[in-house]
Amino acid sequence: MTDYRLVSAGLSDPGLKRERNEDSVHVDDEQCFFLVADGMGGHENGALASQTAVQGFRALRLPDDFEEAIRAAALRMHEVNDRLVRMREETNVSQMGTTAVALLVRGHRFAVVWVGDSRAYILRRGGLFQLSTDHTHVQDLVDQGILSSFEAKDHPMGHVLTRALGVQETVQVDIVEDTIEPGDRFLLCSDGLSGPVPEDVIRELVAEGAPEYAVGMLIKAAHANGAPDNVTAIVVEARDLA
Repeated sequence: MTDYRLVSAGLSDPGLKRERNEDSVHVDDEQCFFLVADGMGGHENGALASQTAVQGFRALRLPDDFEEAIRAAALRMHEVNDRLVRMREETNVSQMGTTAVALLVRGHRFAVVWVGDSRAYILRRGGLFQLSTDHTHVQDLVDQGILSSFEAKDHPMGHVLTRALGVQETVQVDIVEDTIEPGDRFLLCSDGLSGPVPEDVIRELVAEGAPEYAVGMLIKAAHANGAPDNVTAIVVEARDLA
């Protein structure tokens, strides 16, 4: 299914300020598929939303073909959105939704499929590059040239999402794809990590040790910076088969 040996680790932590963990994580080494979901809506509603997203993908058998697998993953995002909208309407809940960011690997190629502001990064040749673009009001202002990246960093509306699963009847799913190089490492994370931890620190820790060790260190770094939100991270390394 892949031209590389994937070594992965994922961990979700409630952080230091939240009573409940509304994040969910899905690591499927067999299907070379990985997902982080960050629920919204408060307590049970947020946790239920992110768990619903993960359950939807656990029940999905992805095709071996790269393009078909991407289409299946994107379609399941839409199906999860439909299910969450129905759940919200049936229970008369005003707020229930989740972000979702997924990594899919086939052969020597990868794709990132996402909705919301949970992020995907790639560590390549010592540099950390963000693959996803946040679906937030502030990111829209940056894209329009109204705000600089520096001004956006601590903007008070930084967490106002423009897209999430379960919020509206229809949702746009974004996809990026590229080829893999030996030694590439991928990071999927909720904003509980990317928010409080500086990107240069994330870069150093993603590169450190085995993926399991790197994930643990990333969670510790979030705690060291106050961990005001739930923290979830998956690190996936592409190693040569030899």
